[in-house]
Amino acid sequence: MARAPATRTRRWKLPSLENTGFMLVFLGLPLAIYVIFVISPFVQAFYYSMTDWSGFSKKMNFVGLTNYLTLLSDPVFTKAVYNSIFLVLVLPPLVIVLSLTLATLVTVGGVTKGEVQGLKHSGIYRVISFFPYTVPAIVIGILWAQMYDPSSGLLNGILTAMGFEFFKSFAWLGDERTAMGASIFVIAWSMVGFYMVLFIAAIKGIPADVYEAARVDGAGRFRTAISITVPMIRDTIRTAYIYLGILALDAFVYMQALNPSGGPANSTVVISQHLLNTAFKKGKFGYATSMGAALAIITLVFAAIVFFVFWWTGRPAKWKATGTGSAPVARATPVAAPPKSVTRVPSTPRKPFWNDKTVATVSHVALIAWVIVICAPLLWVLMSSFKTTQQIFGSPFSLPTSFNFENYISAWTTASIGNYFVNTVIVVGGALVIVMLLGAMCAYYLARYEFKGSKIIYYLMLAGLTFPIFLAVVPLFQTLRGFGLLNTFPGLIITYVAFALPFTVFFLYAFFRTLPQEIAEAAQLDGAGPWRIFFTIMLPMATPGIASVAIFNFLGLWNQFLLPSR
Repeated sequence: MARAPATRTRRWKLPSLENTGFMLVFLGLPLAIYVIFVISPFVQAFYYSMTDWSGFSKKMNFVGLTNYLTLLSDPVFTKAVYNSIFLVLVLPPLVIVLSLTLATLVTVGGVTKGEVQGLKHSGIYRVISFFPYTVPAIVIGILWAQMYDPSSGLLNGILTAMGFEFFKSFAWLGDERTAMGASIFVIAWSMVGFYMVLFIAAIKGIPADVYEAARVDGAGRFRTAISITVPMIRDTIRTAYIYLGILALDAFVYMQALNPSGGPANSTVVISQHLLNTAFKKGKFGYATSMGAALAIITLVFAAIVFFVFWWTGRPAKWKATGTGSAPVARATPVAAPPKSVTRVPSTPRKPFWNDKTVATVSHVALIAWVIVICAPLLWVLMSSFKTTQQIFGSPFSLPTSFNFENYISAWTTASIGNYFVNTVIVVGGALVIVMLLGAMCAYYLARYEFKGSKIIYYLMLAGLTFPIFLAVVPLFQTLRGFGLLNTFPGLIITYVAFALPFTVFFLYAFFRTLPQEIAEAAQLDGAGPWRIFFTIMLPMATPGIASVAIFNFLGLWNQFLLPSR
């Protein structure tokens, strides 16, 4: 039977001249914001990296590659590059293995009889594991800095109570041997839950028949995970590895909260920390920008290596021919004489140790242990928030004698948390509404209209996902100052919008491509214009995708630290 030709999404031609305003608003406005506040600062950064600009005057001299040559002899930068490479080699595999293991346990770790299913009542594990991702990175860093405190930290208290007196006053972040490992654990603690949920969604997309066929063929759980689950979600794992690698190269917030000075002997300093200290504390913006350019090059090289490795390992195996190219002929074996009949006593089949009950028990124990690791720091900080300063230093590990809400009242009034909260709501709320509207319009236009250069614009948007934000910090500072938007709500909102546009367009572009175009064409035949088609037909149909992107954008904008701090 002939195979039916694959259907392709039809794309409309450009609107007529009378609808030029539609094109300018849907494509021109988002693209202008993106180019001015994202692309332009990155381009300027490479120029500034070849000058001796101090950042506080307009005077600058072109020095060529001198800054890059100076980087090679900068011991702090060299140490930062080494730490960043170490993070890339350790953090992504650690997070992926942990999250993939937990995702496998809760999705296909249940009974092996009948329909493939996961553990019973596993929804609570997913919810609790995802919770750290909703907490701002700077808060997580401060939280774990208190956990690691030598005198009153919970970690040393637990270890000392277990009989390990060596850890009574051990400085986890102050010892060169443990500072980096302790920092990596904090980042992994905050990220495993998100990637666990991501892998759960990918695993649930695998047809159940595949697992049932493997089970019928006698494949065990471990073999099934290695031979079926991992190969079938390769694209998801690759994407996760790239994003985790970029996070490892850009781990400024965590490292700044845990060790603002770069750790003992610069054992935890990263490129972004050294960049900001050099630019804003030493007044060497040109030299600092060369560090950002070097970070951008390292990031692109890392992404290219990951893509190459996954492409190389995912190639179909080629059959190696033997002899004339025919299949090897099986050797003839002598036929043995039929054995004499022997009366055997029937034996009772041994029950395998790794049965459904045992696997479920081990899985629940492992997941409960992980839940305790997540909840213990959060509960300890929550209990400490009801104590006075004297109670915290006097008995840091005991429960509060009474629930004292004076800390919350003082934080809301004296520390101006109330004002900061209102400011955050204004900035995040305004940026979220604008980026979702502009991102949806831009994605819709690129997905549904055919014109020359549409692919170039689309890939230009995608490039924003790989740019390290630290490369643009210095020129972005100057751009906002030039527009008179520095230290203003509109300046911060438009910056949030510009840097959130690439992800929004990338996600919604694919979503708009899947929507049926026949409905929009029918509305066009009835006389509806492009504005009405988008706002009354296509936008409501894209509500599920818009809701998903809005959630991720909200978490990213709410947890933002670098942009508002500069």
